[in-house]
Amino acid sequence: MVVVPVLGLAGASLGHRARVPAGAFMGALVGVGAALGLLGFPEISPPPLAGEALQVIVGVIVGLRITRDSVLSGARTLLPATVLATVFLASGVAAAAAAVSLTGMDPVTALFAAAPGGLTEMTSVGASLGADGPAVAAVHLVRLLLVILVANLLLARARTRSAPETDARYEASAGSSRFGGLPKLGAVAGAGLTGGTLGLAATPLPAAGVIGALIGAGIVRLWMQGPVPERGFSLLVQTLSGGIIGLGFSARFFETLAQLAGATVVVNLVQMLVWLVAGYVLVRIFGFDPRTASFASAPGGMGTLLSITGETDADLVKVAFIHLLRLSATILVVPLLVATYFAG
Repeated sequence: MVVVPVLGLAGASLGHRARVPAGAFMGALVGVGAALGLLGFPEISPPPLAGEALQVIVGVIVGLRITRDSVLSGARTLLPATVLATVFLASGVAAAAAAVSLTGMDPVTALFAAAPGGLTEMTSVGASLGADGPAVAAVHLVRLLLVILVANLLLARARTRSAPETDARYEASAGSSRFGGLPKLGAVAGAGLTGGTLGLAATPLPAAGVIGALIGAGIVRLWMQGPVPERGFSLLVQTLSGGIIGLGFSARFFETLAQLAGATVVVNLVQMLVWLVAGYVLVRIFGFDPRTASFASAPGGMGTLLSITGETDADLVKVAFIHLLRLSATILVVPLLVATYFAG
């Protein structure tokens, strides 16, 4: 209760100060992982409200980027978002079939492990329908770490190319905080908190906190002129996201991963290859810029990807919309497939 958060916060601070890509996220992840290692990798669950808080904060970050142009741009992503959701769902079924055929993995567990949804959602829903929860979590966590690795490489390249623009944006954000930016941030954050709380309380939708906070914060942001300081929120969500993922390292995780090494390789190899194809489709057919396409087509890890996408000039609203639609489709379709083909 003491060592884990202290080392997590220390790691986040060091990572941010070192100016490495997604430094606060990577620092928190490494710090929490190191703390668990010192303690012998006990199994520690995240605080009950941590995941919901992360959803709301991510929604506020996206809401801070809302403009009239971005709303129109997001509305135009319905077709590419639908195409990507279909491609990833089909690839998930194919990856699950390959894992079952080559490794003998349980079909229901394989389907949820290969599904392109969030780690928490797929683990909890899968366990309720007969899947091996720890196995699903292990496969998803490995894929998420692979996505983070690739995303950091992309982020490092983007930072090298656009450092002046990024620094200028942060300077404008800092300047706005000295001239009335903090009240604006408070208004947007308050609206996002209200929207996210209502979303979590009133609907059973996946990522309801993200959707509610995005709508609440976005409506208020549309009425404001000029920059609003957002860097603090970005660091907060990176730290929280890295810490939550770091808590996934446990003795059971490593044992399960060793037992499922073959299935993990098969499933995640398929999804990483589909990531390349999906990104290419977004660029060549739908005209996305390469950075936005890379983050939008990443297989899972919506909260994590959104928390670090803000460090680039990628279109955060497009990325959020595509991930939300894919997650929603996955939550609806995969349990339906299990109920239809594996009932009884």
